[in-house]
Formats: sequence, structure tokens, C-alpha cells
Amino acid sequence: MPASPAESLAITYEAEEEVLVGRWRRNHSDPDLPEVFELLVEAALKAGHCRFWLLDLRERTWHPPTFQKWFDNLLSQQVVQVLGRPVFLACVATEQNRADIESIATQVRLRQQAQEEFYPYFFNNEGAARDWLLYHRQQEKA
Repeated sequence: MPASPAESLAITYEAEEEVLVGRWRRNHSDPDLPEVFELLVEAALKAGHCRFWLLDLRERTWHPPTFQKWFDNLLSQQVVQVLGRPVFLACVATEQNRADIESIATQVRLRQQAQEEFYPYFFNNEGAARDWLLYHRQQEKA
């Protein structure tokens, strides 16, 4: 029996840093991805419309077509509508994913999402991802 999205993704809100953290514990079936989106948005709403997210993708298979579509469409278009603008998303991936992350297709996608004021950025180090989120949170408060 496949794991439910709630079993596959651990979601916590770190109030001191004002960051919503989603960590994949393991892969789950692609049809459940809309449920994962709902869990993340629900947690962000409960955390005062948190717009600073850290998404740990290191345990998730990188870029199956359905996951890429979910990431592009649901996150970039719906998250900003529900939570407000801008939304900053620091994604932590493995070093093996560097070629995908640095590809021209990913760079084009990032520019398109920036037009919606949705800013995903990829890291292979969680500390750097957190620093990036903290920087943007501080800039917004300045």
C-alpha cells in the first residue's frame, strides 16, 4: 500500500525564522501530488500566510513529468494567489541533480515564475537555502 501524502511529507513551521519546511521522507505516487500541495498551503495559511518555504527534495525522485507539471503549475500559479506575493521557495536538492537545476529549461522556468512573483531557487546545501530565505524575509521587512 503506498504511503499517503501526509506520511510521505513532513511539514513543520519554524516560527522563529518564519519559514515553512516541507521534507519528503520518500517518494509517493504522482497522483497524490495535488494532496501534497493542499497540505503545504494549509500549513502556510495556519502559519499566517507564510510565504517563505524550504522544500527538501533530496528524498524525492527528481523531475518525473507529473512532478514537474505540479511544481510549475500548482506552485507558481496557485500559491501566490492563495498566500499573496511574493513567495520565496528554497529547494534543497542533491548534487546529482545539478545538471537538471542548471539546465536552460529550468532557467527559463524560473524567469517565467518570477513574473508571477514566485521565486523558487535551488540549493544543494540547506544552510545556504536558509540564509537565502532569511535574506529575503529581512528585505521585505526593511
